[in-house]
Amino acid sequence: MINWKDYFQFTRKERNGIIFLIAVIVFVWIAYFIIDSFFKPNAIDYSHFEKQVDLFYNSIKTDSIIENKDSTNINFTNKDSCIVDINAPTLNFLLCIGLNEHLSKTWINYINKGGSFHKIEDVKKLWGMNDSIFNSILPYLTITVHENKFEYNTYPKETKRNYTKPEKKIEMVELNTADTAQLDALPGIGSSFASRIVKYRNRLGGFYDKEQLKEIYGLNQELYEKISPYIYVDVFEVKKVNINTSDYSTLIQNPYFTKEAVKAILQYRKKSGKFNNANDLMIHQIISQEEWAKLKWYVEF
Repeated sequence: MINWKDYFQFTRKERNGIIFLIAVIVFVWIAYFIIDSFFKPNAIDYSHFEKQVDLFYNSIKTDSIIENKDSTNINFTNKDSCIVDINAPTLNFLLCIGLNEHLSKTWINYINKGGSFHKIEDVKKLWGMNDSIFNSILPYLTITVHENKFEYNTYPKETKRNYTKPEKKIEMVELNTADTAQLDALPGIGSSFASRIVKYRNRLGGFYDKEQLKEIYGLNQELYEKISPYIYVDVFEVKKVNINTSDYSTLIQNPYFTKEAVKAILQYRKKSGKFNNANDLMIHQIISQEEWAKLKWYVEF
């Protein structure tokens, strides 16, 4: 059986270790009190901070007193003294002009959450606002339009402001190089007519006269006169086809060539060779002089 005294029996090394540990503890304890007595931390003076807090608190109280005095100067029983800026309303003023507390708080919450009104009539969009209530408070509403400037309600007078829309500058358009976006910008033209113009231009090879636009389906005299001041043609952009080498599909693409004329041209080339000039076409009655007046811009020999 183990005797309790056995717990207090130590070897020489163990006794030396215990003595050393006790000595260290005593040394640390003494050092703490010595350091604390010689190196006391400087006390922080909070008096200046406390004075600033007191001044701030007193200023808040003063402002609240002034606001209360200002509000007491307003007779909330007289609606005429209660003018409400619809983008900066207060509860007292809204109640003063006859709104109930629920609708007044709804209005203020809408403004506090970042909402705003662009015109006085927008107030009718508030939840709970109807025409009857709006008409009753209308004479007491104003709206802020610029910095510190107010636009007073003129709604009941039904006055109209004359406003002239600035004229849009229209750029000149060259018909043989313009894309659909440039044509679309012309007055009265639009994407549909712009597409038709480009397709017809591609069939012809280009325009030699801007009046050729009247040959396009739907483009009448009235519309032509509307765009005429803004268009012009560069005849050097017109593409020509060689009448002696072009095949049937190339020649028939031009709307000024008839099927009969194209067949006659191919047959003549097969039997007699090349055309030398326009006289060869008209002598053999392939095309008329009137037709040649148009085709001469698109044909080369």
